Amino acid sequence: MTFSRVSLLLLAASGWLAVLVTQAAPGSALRVVTTIVFLLVCPGAAVIGLVRPLLGRRDHTGDAMESGALALAISIGLGMIVSELYFLTAAFTMSRTLITLAALTSVAALGALVTTRRAHRAPAPRVNRRREPQDW
Repeated sequence: MTFSRVSLLLLAASGWLAVLVTQAAPGSALRVVTTIVFLLVCPGAAVIGLVRPLLGRRDHTGDAMESGALALAISIGLGMIVSELYFLTAAFTMSRTLITLAALTSVAALGALVTTRRAHRAPAPRVNRRREPQDW
């Protein structure tokens, strides 16, 4: 899964949209759907966008399914870690957790812009050529 600049910028803004939508009426469909989609997809997608260019060239067969599953797993994991940290410090609120995840998503998505740019600028890897054995 490759990300364009526009998609990374939208991903960086997605968390703040979810925070903004929480001001809607409690239980409204817009609030519920936007928040759930953000929590299940966006933090993981931002982390994948950050890390994927650093892995180098590889076979991209099945890339969409793999990226979707990874994004879901990473998003759930990040949500659990952030929530647990707030529970352990006795400072848990859903809005704090959402704001923290929005900030992490923005940092990862904006960092992905840098890693993508560096990955495209990096020179092609050198091929080590075998030396022929020398006669002793």
